[in-house]
Amino acid sequence: DRYLRLLTEEATLAAGIAERQETPQSTEGFLVSTDVLLASGVPASLLAQLQGEKRSFFSPRRRPFCRRGGDQVLVAAHSELAHVILRQSADSGLRREVYELQRLPGKDDKETEKQLLRLLHLRQELAKLRGYPTWTAYAQRDGILKTPDKINAFLSRLLDALRPGVESDLKTLSVFGASSGLLRDAKGLDPWDLPFLLRAYSVRTPDGSTGARSISIRDLLEGMQSVVERLLGLRFVRAPTAKGETWHWSVLRYELHEAPSSRASRLFSFSPSSSASPPSSSLDASSSSLRGVLYLDLWARPSKTRLLAQFTVRGSKRLSYAHGQGWRLGGPLWLSAVQRLSREGAASEDEASATATVAVEEELRQIPCAALVCSLPPPPEVDVTQPTGPDVDRLLEATSLSASLTRSLLHECGHVLHSLLSETELQHLSGTRGAVDFAEFPSNLFEHFSAPLLDGYLASPTGRARPALGSDGRGKACNFAHLGALQLLLHACVDQAFYSFVPGVSELPPCSGDALAPSPPPEAVDAQLAALRGCLDTAFSRHHWLAGDPRPGVTEQPICDVVGRPQMARFEHLVHYGGSYFCYLLCRVMSSFAWQHAFAKDPFDRETGKRLHAILRRGSIDCSLRPILELAGPGVLSETQKEQLLNNPHLLPVEPFLEELHADDASAAAELPFP
Repeated sequence: DRYLRLLTEEATLAAGIAERQETPQSTEGFLVSTDVLLASGVPASLLAQLQGEKRSFFSPRRRPFCRRGGDQVLVAAHSELAHVILRQSADSGLRREVYELQRLPGKDDKETEKQLLRLLHLRQELAKLRGYPTWTAYAQRDGILKTPDKINAFLSRLLDALRPGVESDLKTLSVFGASSGLLRDAKGLDPWDLPFLLRAYSVRTPDGSTGARSISIRDLLEGMQSVVERLLGLRFVRAPTAKGETWHWSVLRYELHEAPSSRASRLFSFSPSSSASPPSSSLDASSSSLRGVLYLDLWARPSKTRLLAQFTVRGSKRLSYAHGQGWRLGGPLWLSAVQRLSREGAASEDEASATATVAVEEELRQIPCAALVCSLPPPPEVDVTQPTGPDVDRLLEATSLSASLTRSLLHECGHVLHSLLSETELQHLSGTRGAVDFAEFPSNLFEHFSAPLLDGYLASPTGRARPALGSDGRGKACNFAHLGALQLLLHACVDQAFYSFVPGVSELPPCSGDALAPSPPPEAVDAQLAALRGCLDTAFSRHHWLAGDPRPGVTEQPICDVVGRPQMARFEHLVHYGGSYFCYLLCRVMSSFAWQHAFAKDPFDRETGKRLHAILRRGSIDCSLRPILELAGPGVLSETQKEQLLNNPHLLPVEPFLEELHADDASAAAELPFP
């Protein structure tokens, strides 16, 4: 009874915290003159949009001195205007005030922290009831790294390895800011300078233009179709939609197809009743070859989410057992998503001369379906609010993607393929039925195909090589990749520290079912929160280069403060990933290792593609490094080295990952418009 009560409260509280974090209720803000905003570089179009809206506000914060002139607008803590100021305003004082406003814990944040403390207590109690000392230990019961100690060892190795690159990135920004006149403070970088300088650096090129390599959505989709066919032997086929099938006229339907012979050979390869090869079949777009359905919802619309994400509409699973038991599986609409795969077995190889046949084998599987959603700006002449629109092919051709957005879309395409190719026995989510450690591996791996796409290495449908798009070679703009990796690392460290803390039971509010239990005094809860914050601080303080001495000439603040310590109340993944946020970095390291050893020489090698296909269809149920080592191919590591890594997965080489980060930054270092 206690276990079920804890479980119910944990689920309810987690959902409530997630909803609170998605929709912040803070009304903190300050007034500022539109003239000041315009003079500092904030776009006039954004201000015109804000001035056209009637807004009320209540704020205890005001500017320490009055800046007269023009209309007054409210800068709310987490508004679009606040983020624009941090990225585009040349007024360092204004940026600082926005930054400090965002870091100031509001009433809503304080309540969220109390709820997180309660959630932490519930999860620690559940972990103990399940036989684990802490939630972090429970969360890794089926993971690759297995224990919290190995996770911390992996994160520490990566932190030490990132240090030179992080310091170099910060120095590059500091020198750029001073040389361009954008950074006037001789002390160096402050936290509110980073978003501004990063954007300023990204839009400048050696000739002073803001040009960047781009690719149309049509070319990206054709390129992705080529990757899937050449690497995996599958086809993405654009298919017409039935009337009323999609929720908007611009939504596209794609179908993933595999030759029926290949699939039948795999599905029935372990059946004892027949060992014959299935009849050959060409790779056509027939119903028997369908592997999954993808809906593409690409363009922005009013009230549409701004997320770029893959959503699982329907997972794949085996239905033969339920069907054999005579269970009702659903109505006509649901049954249309079920595929019946069968073949009549021929004579076995050992009895090739015999004429007898064996029983018909059958497999019922649910056809998976996914949606890839983003909010790209449509061409100006297109009104997406209308019930009908122009030819979607015109939109595909007219909409261009930057290199970074291309990489992000390929990331989501990796999730899509994982969802559609997974062949688990039971229901999976986004291709994964196991620990989340592999959830981001396919997506990070497919990001690597952005270079072949942008550099024109893919063959066109006519067999001719496409011309390189934009500038030649790799991108010239520095991605400051080490800083991006460090931000992920800081969040992973906070996640581990948070779930290693065990709150005092007597100093927490009672369970929802214990209505008569006395509530602890507020100061006791505050003391527990202070102890928790101290625990989180140790995640940084034990790494002296993060929290120690400043870098003269670069910054006078500790690096973790310049980059920005994660705020507990704003860290959404504390709830969802719960002790496993490190998997983002682990998957990046694994994908870099796999790419360097298996794909770099020939990204479209079919043998490599077969090994990748095997990983995707297993649904990540083998949570060890073995699938990654198998994907790397024969001869990469000796058997002794493989065994060493399987026993010590936290020692997976990080050099390929670091080489990719260095390549991104080194390509830009030679392009800097200053010595």
